[in-house]
Amino acid sequence: MSKTSNIMRLALLQLKGSKDKVANVQNAVNKIEAAVKEHKPRLITLPECFNAPYGTKYFREYSETIPDGYTSLQLSNLAKKHQVYIVGGTIPELGENDAIYNTCTVWSPTGDLVAKHRKMHLFDIDVKGGIRFKESETMSAGNDFTIIDVDGHKIGIGICYDIRFEEMARLYRNAG
Repeated sequence: MSKTSNIMRLALLQLKGSKDKVANVQNAVNKIEAAVKEHKPRLITLPECFNAPYGTKYFREYSETIPDGYTSLQLSNLAKKHQVYIVGGTIPELGENDAIYNTCTVWSPTGDLVAKHRKMHLFDIDVKGGIRFKESETMSAGNDFTIIDVDGHKIGIGICYDIRFEEMARLYRNAG
């Protein structure tokens, strides 16, 4: 794709996860392979927590380091194999000082990690007599905005609850 083109082919994947991390990652690999074969995208995105069950009791157990963890290595290899960008949804990342982050990785067509975005706005809800879910009990918030360039297209990364805060989108828009 030339840098002057204003068209980019995307593949946006939705995946159903399970408690089997290897099976979840293999499912993502299979769906990426199918998307590349059928649609020939330049950029492929995966969903939040695609390699693990989405629940505070699972985040630490399923966490891994980036870029040398199992999931990262699979995404890196796929990006390189197919010469595509992969926005790796999110995975629970084991970070500095044993902190856990909900982290999105971006892989270039050379298989290099070009961005790592940690979810900034953690989702906490506690409805009296109803649902209670607090990401902040097990996860740490990220502090940095992340903008990537894909063939001249600037893309700002936000994760789930981040979209409820218009300041983030405004900052990305103003950055081009």
